[in-house]
Amino acid sequence: MTNKRAKQAGFTLVEVLVAMLIFSLLSTATLSVLISTLRSKEQIAIKAEGLRQIAILQTLLKSDLSQTVSVQKTDDFGQLAPIIFSGGIVADNMILSLSRTGWGNPGGIERRSDLQSVEYRMENGVLSRHVKSRFNAIDATPSFKQELLSGVESVKFTFYDGEFWQDNWLTGPPPLGVEDLPQLASLEIVLRNNKSLRHVFHIGVGQ
Repeated sequence: MTNKRAKQAGFTLVEVLVAMLIFSLLSTATLSVLISTLRSKEQIAIKAEGLRQIAILQTLLKSDLSQTVSVQKTDDFGQLAPIIFSGGIVADNMILSLSRTGWGNPGGIERRSDLQSVEYRMENGVLSRHVKSRFNAIDATPSFKQELLSGVESVKFTFYDGEFWQDNWLTGPPPLGVEDLPQLASLEIVLRNNKSLRHVFHIGVGQ
């Protein structure tokens, strides 16, 4: 009687195999859900970072262009630079160059003006912003680079003069350039994921 009960208390080989099969199926399903969740989380993080970069780029460009002023600066040799504002003309990876006001200096801590020289450059799929610690800088003046947007396929600026859109703009003493700043700037960006962006900005203080 005792031996019969002992045999009934165990598991048969078929039962063990079925249990292992069920455990394997559950483990596979759980792993698939985990991998899918991690991939979704990674994709969300990538999209969030892209949106963050675009928001920063838009904010900085809006601030720079709305505070743009037509003021000549000196070059590395202390001579007045002929170009005041330029855009759409690619030279040394630079796609936009401007002078702006409104550079904060609370309490006048630094001995400098509120003017700032700003450049936007496009290199190896990265759009970046460059500024120097002094407006009338020399070659040795420290430069600060901020990478704004990565994964960029192409960048194009166009400028509105009040009647027509121009592919490029150069403000400077004639005949090198024109005397006035453009009224609007349009920025078109094509990303490597085939998505495109377009933003329009007012140029100049008070516009």
